[in-house]
Amino acid sequence: MAAVSPSTSTASPREGVIGVLVGALADESVDVREAATSALQENARWNAKTILECCMKSLRTVRRRVGQQFSHHARVFHVMAFTVRVMDEHDLDIGAMRKIAKLAVMEIISNKDDAASVWQRAASALLVSIGSRLPDLMMEEIFLQLTGSSVSAPSIVQTLADFAASEALQFTPRVKGVLSRILPMLGCVKDNQRAIFANAFKNWCRAISQYYDEYPATLSLDSDTLAFLHSAFELFLGTWVTVRDKKVRLTTMEALGELISLISDSQRKAALPRFLPVILNMYKRDKENILPVTRSLGILLNAVLRPHSGISPLLDFQGLHVVIATLLPLASAYNKTKVDFDSSMILRISNEVLSCFYTIGTVYSDETFAYLMSRLGNKDDSVRLGAVSVFQHLLPRLHVTWVGHRSQLLEAVRPGLTEQDPNLRKALVELTLSMASCGWLEKGSGEFFIEYLIKQCALSDDTVKFTGQTAVSSEMTPKSIRMFKTELKISSASPSELRAMCDKAMLLLAGTMPEMELIMWPYLLKLIVVADYTGAVGTICKCLSEILRRKEACFSGLEVQSSLPNGIPKPEEILARMLILLQNPFGRGQLAFQILTVLNYLGTLFPKPITLLWEDEIPKLKSYIADLDDLKSECWQQATWDDMIIHLLAESLDVNQNTEWILSLGNALSDQYTLYIGDHTHSSLLHRCLGVLLQRVDNRFYVREKLEIMFKFADVTNVINRLGLAMGFGLVAATHLDTVLEKLKRILESQNRNTFQKFFAIFVNQQSKTFADDVYAALALMYGYTASYASSSVIEARIDALVGTNMLSGLLDVRTATAKQAVITAIDLLGQSVIKASTHGQPFPLKKRDELLGFVLTLMAGEDNSIDLDQLQTQVLALNACTTLVSVEPKLTSTTRDTIIQATLQFLALPVEPKSVVDSLISKLTKLLRSILLTSGEDGRSKAVQLQFLLRSLDQYVSSSVASQRSRACSAVLNLLSEFRGLCTTGSCALGCVGPCMHLRSSTTRAQKGGMESTLSFLLPSRESLNLGERVMAYLPRCADPVPSVPKCSAQILDLLFSIAMLLPNPVGSTDNENKPPLYAALSKLEELIAVSRWERSTDNNGIFIRIVECVGNLLTTEELAIALRGCTGAICDKTLSSAKAMAGAVSQLIQYRGKDLEDMDIERITHSLLAAVSLVGDSGTKTEALEAVCSLAAHTERKVVFDELLAAAEKDITTKDVTRLKVWPVLDAFCALAQNEGLSLYFLDHIVAILNRMPENKDSMERIDANDHISHHLLHQLPQAALVAISAFFRRGSISRQAIQQRYAAVLCAFLLQFGTYHTVAVVDVQPLRNTIKAFQEFSDCLGDQALKKILAQDGDQILASEQWTVGICQIASCAARSRPAEVERICMNLWMVLKRPNDSHRAVAAAVLSEYVHQCNDMLLKKLVDALSDQIGDESSVVRRLCVKGLIEIPKEQLPNYAPQVLTVLIALIEDSAEEVAATVVRGLIVVLEYANEDTVAPVLLNLCRHLRTLQLQRNVDIRAASFGALGALTRFGFVQHESFIEQVHAALPRVLFHLQDEALLVRETCKDTLKHLLTYLNEEEAMFLTNSRAFNSNDRSNYEIFLKEFARVLVRCQMRRMDNYITIAIQNYDSSWPEIQANAAFFTACLLAELVDQKLLAVHLPQVVGSLVRMAANSTGAIVRASSVHSLSILLNTIH
Repeated sequence: MAAVSPSTSTASPREGVIGVLVGALADESVDVREAATSALQENARWNAKTILECCMKSLRTVRRRVGQQFSHHARVFHVMAFTVRVMDEHDLDIGAMRKIAKLAVMEIISNKDDAASVWQRAASALLVSIGSRLPDLMMEEIFLQLTGSSVSAPSIVQTLADFAASEALQFTPRVKGVLSRILPMLGCVKDNQRAIFANAFKNWCRAISQYYDEYPATLSLDSDTLAFLHSAFELFLGTWVTVRDKKVRLTTMEALGELISLISDSQRKAALPRFLPVILNMYKRDKENILPVTRSLGILLNAVLRPHSGISPLLDFQGLHVVIATLLPLASAYNKTKVDFDSSMILRISNEVLSCFYTIGTVYSDETFAYLMSRLGNKDDSVRLGAVSVFQHLLPRLHVTWVGHRSQLLEAVRPGLTEQDPNLRKALVELTLSMASCGWLEKGSGEFFIEYLIKQCALSDDTVKFTGQTAVSSEMTPKSIRMFKTELKISSASPSELRAMCDKAMLLLAGTMPEMELIMWPYLLKLIVVADYTGAVGTICKCLSEILRRKEACFSGLEVQSSLPNGIPKPEEILARMLILLQNPFGRGQLAFQILTVLNYLGTLFPKPITLLWEDEIPKLKSYIADLDDLKSECWQQATWDDMIIHLLAESLDVNQNTEWILSLGNALSDQYTLYIGDHTHSSLLHRCLGVLLQRVDNRFYVREKLEIMFKFADVTNVINRLGLAMGFGLVAATHLDTVLEKLKRILESQNRNTFQKFFAIFVNQQSKTFADDVYAALALMYGYTASYASSSVIEARIDALVGTNMLSGLLDVRTATAKQAVITAIDLLGQSVIKASTHGQPFPLKKRDELLGFVLTLMAGEDNSIDLDQLQTQVLALNACTTLVSVEPKLTSTTRDTIIQATLQFLALPVEPKSVVDSLISKLTKLLRSILLTSGEDGRSKAVQLQFLLRSLDQYVSSSVASQRSRACSAVLNLLSEFRGLCTTGSCALGCVGPCMHLRSSTTRAQKGGMESTLSFLLPSRESLNLGERVMAYLPRCADPVPSVPKCSAQILDLLFSIAMLLPNPVGSTDNENKPPLYAALSKLEELIAVSRWERSTDNNGIFIRIVECVGNLLTTEELAIALRGCTGAICDKTLSSAKAMAGAVSQLIQYRGKDLEDMDIERITHSLLAAVSLVGDSGTKTEALEAVCSLAAHTERKVVFDELLAAAEKDITTKDVTRLKVWPVLDAFCALAQNEGLSLYFLDHIVAILNRMPENKDSMERIDANDHISHHLLHQLPQAALVAISAFFRRGSISRQAIQQRYAAVLCAFLLQFGTYHTVAVVDVQPLRNTIKAFQEFSDCLGDQALKKILAQDGDQILASEQWTVGICQIASCAARSRPAEVERICMNLWMVLKRPNDSHRAVAAAVLSEYVHQCNDMLLKKLVDALSDQIGDESSVVRRLCVKGLIEIPKEQLPNYAPQVLTVLIALIEDSAEEVAATVVRGLIVVLEYANEDTVAPVLLNLCRHLRTLQLQRNVDIRAASFGALGALTRFGFVQHESFIEQVHAALPRVLFHLQDEALLVRETCKDTLKHLLTYLNEEEAMFLTNSRAFNSNDRSNYEIFLKEFARVLVRCQMRRMDNYITIAIQNYDSSWPEIQANAAFFTACLLAELVDQKLLAVHLPQVVGSLVRMAANSTGAIVRASSVHSLSILLNTIH
């Protein structure tokens, strides 16, 4: 609230109001203060004098105290400053302004220790405002304070500084007077005040400069003013600039910078010897803030080097040396000495320094050049960096002047190209670009700069990454440094930025500067073959492409090889280099693509056949790698790309028959090994390229020499390198096998050591052991690829040399994973070479095969149980090698076979990731198992035994819970059965062997031998050996597997099983041979189903599964069927949910098809199996299917047997167990399933009905239950245990139970509703009975299939029915029941009619809720009874019942409501002021509905009575009641013409209240009042006012818009309802005492708006003093901030009305 309320007893009303507004500036509310400030500023122009007087009075009467009053004084001064600026000229009273100025001055000087306080700054602003209107007056008052030794001078000086900054044109003509008074004080200024004076002089000098910029024709400063300025300059320079206070020094330096430009040239020249050392010394003293110093220095240099008088510079270049030496280290933005500044400061300092150098350079160009040249070789990094930056800045501006010094600059810069400082390197790049743009680079010297740029382009990614990490680590520094580094990265140029910068620079030089072509071509070719510049080859190729494209466009063509200058590499060297670098298409700058482009342009440098070949091949390669994004997103095959490069080289060699050129290319390839030392990927490709070339060379000595070079430069410790070496040796072996074997032998001999050396290496030198492993790995690979590439015609004769006993002895010694993989790969290649020879008609046995297998298994086994990627890759290669070795001669022994199976079958349990490696491993394992099956056993029977062993071994993986294991195992089973079926049928060998082999012969072979058919039949196994019943239950669940690939695979397994069974002979004495045709038909159907089904996309997988089961049921014999069904428990309890559910259905299906063939003993065992499955399965869907199988068993076999078993099980469980605690009770589930079965549920349903009819009904005791009595949950369990089980089974979904419930629907529903009411009263004590009832009700809803009814209590039903709004849930249930079954409404009403008379409140509430809900859903006859019943109940002692009765009455159908309106209206009037707010709110809301349909005769008698009641309700705190009462008032306007005169008075009396509540605190009331106001205005026929209701201000909820609307509405009222103004104002004044602050505020504003529009002086004389007095009191004393703010605003409106 306002601290002061000025008295209005002795002042005019206007002054009193303004005084209140001024006092409100000290209010504690921000809104009030802002409103007061806004009000005073709005009225400042027309009430300037009064406002200023009140402000003066407030300042005199309100003391400054610590706290709020400081801000009060500041706001008062701000209001006064605003008023002075906007007041009219005729209001400018010199005397008053002088008083205000004196007051402001006194305020400024009053606190000598707090010159920077808020109120002092505000007073200073007031004084500046006065100066803007009356500058001389302000100066007079200020000058008065500057006489003598004034201690208040700093505050006054600060005010003059502010005045000069804002009013430069007013200040400059008066500057002489200021200086004349201020200068004498400077000598006695305190140290802590000098900064203020120095800052003032800076602003004054800038104002002078601005003045003369605006008026250049004005006479310059007179001699006195110049003398004053010179005196200040001398004082500042002599004393102030050298003080210890940093702020004073810097501010003084800025002032000196401004002063130096105003004093005369002679004075400036005289001051230079003193000023220049001072300013340079500040660079040392104030390093942390040198920007103002640099600015001052810039002004100084501009003044002394370009004097005003036009004479020669005041300072020669010799005198500038010290200046340049100081500035030069600061010139570069990359200078490390600036890291203590933020980024923006660094840039500003650098720009100011470079501006200084430009000033110097324009005057002393040659001298500046010479000086900078001398500093390029300085040892100080910052000096060199600054010199380079200055050259880069000045060269584009002064290159014409410096053109004669070009060669000197180029020579001077060259030594700096070797520097490693990243900042200097970046500056040199920028300087290089500047020299190139100016045309200063020329052939001969320019190559050094081009190479420098290429060197930066060649920075490797590792260097960039390492430097980036180092930079991140170095950021652990003070906050200022971190901010600097992270914002603009100025302090240190990162290698990545430097590299990107040089890339762009090279492309810029090559693409936009044709004159650079003489320097760059063919010099760039030389840089390609430099090892250090490998990283820049992409950029070089781009530049070359641009240059060659321009050459080609100009038809100049390329020169032949002999015309290339000396020192440029030969074309073969360039080709060799580019071929190897082609390997990386993802290299920086599209490396491979750019190389191919350049090769296309350079085609004329090579033999013509190669050029012609490239014209076709290179575009294909370019298109292959054109879109790198697609290559990265797909699975990029690097090996394929490498093969394409090798293919390009091979074709190029084939088309060119020039042996000399080929040898030259081979020499170039071998010479370039040194370029790729440590680069294993490129070295690997180089090995292969050289191998391809040596294939085409006939010179054995040349080949031997190159092989020596290959091995010499090969790094066998690297996997990629030694693989390329091995492949290179293999390629050479294709034409030089003996030479290669000779070389390998020498290598092997050189690596052999004695036992002691090996032992010593293991325990002493682990690095030597690792190297030995790498050597053995490389040797093994070389032997392997040598055998692989060697000709088949010579491989047998060299096999001993290839296997090598000496090599084999060291195989098991290797320990590293890569070495193991290499040795295994070599063994696999050796085996493949034997197979390849056999394929080409040269078969021979591999004598050391078993030994090699042992080596492979040993190497495959890990040293521990851990699984890593290297081990998995080793195992993949090992399985591949085992498969290869198993497939070669001699025949595999059983011992070795079992060892392999035991070691490899566990791979099926490997995890999915890494997917590619694991998938490859499983594929290799499957292939190995097939090979083992084919090569094991002597005949079909032994193979069948081995097959069963393998299948049982795989069963644990087939039924695994892990999807990957099931998929892998099923795939393996399918492959094994496919192989076995191939053995049981005619045809060629499955492995495709040509010639003699150990596999079964084809039919052609047997025919040649004769009589073999009977022998083969004898050797085949019988059908029993397949164990089809067991196998079917193992694989049938997989036909419904969720993994997409498994179902089809499993179906194919079953098809193969039955196909094989059909091929095998039946047991002796079997009669199944007679039923062969149906079996063949079923098998054909199964095969057709597998063939036509679209397994991956099918949406009917269940239908496919059912047809599979049908086929299986027809294919199984009776014995096999019984075995399968007895073992169904495991299948139904499958670990996969979908498979388990499908199998339960499959059992039902099999029973339906073949149940009649089962015997009683089998039925009993199958029943127990099904119950066991029901108890074990956890999924409800699977359990349902299993229960369906129980029903199917009862329906399609002996039903009595099934029932007896189930009842016996139930009796046992009830006797021995507490079934209420059982989570799973299979007998209960079986009963539920039988209850829903049409053919089995009748007895069950009759039994339940009989039990329910015997249940006692003690309703009186239920009605006497007190809410405080504890009701246990056993209340719902009065029935025997069996009855409860029956109820849970009865309320399951099904047509039989649905029909029974429909017969008793009304009674059951009413019972549930009353139970809800009963348990609502005790829910606070025990909510469990209510929950049990809800659960039963949910089952009841499910039984009827009424989902809408179920959803009502589906979520938090117990909370709904236990809450205060529980009857809402009852109404929802009743409404839902009526919608779903309208015919039951009357029966429900009849059941609940008498409940209204019960003493139990909750029961009556239930009845009232349901009956009120059915009022609008019944016929006319029933409606009459309902209305009478509800009307009779309005006197009920329960407010809930009364509210529900009213709710029902107001919901009478609209077409019937006029008939019942008198009766309903009577009830509403009786309850309109009910003590229960919820009843009253319902009544008022209902009144609006009834009034809408009632006629005039009904309403007329009670019209005025209703208005009286509504006026009372409009004052209620309840939002619903208040809103509804306003809405009812609007509805009454329909009947206002009956008693027009009386009702219109009521309307006018209510109109202000409606207006006030338009801005009610409740949004609902606001919206209702808006509608009511429209009704009232329509009734009053106020068209102009109605137009306002369409405005944006009316429809907005913002208070400012509301005030706009209220102001316009008041204007309309004054114009149209002038005779009622007295009544409106009186009602508004009455609302000043409202309990709502919002209404008080609205009433205050409304009265102000009305009075402001009135012209009737009599009314004004009556009401204005009262309103103003009230507003003043409210503004000062109201506790509501909104009231005070509105009062202040209202007083502002009334200000011009007050006389």
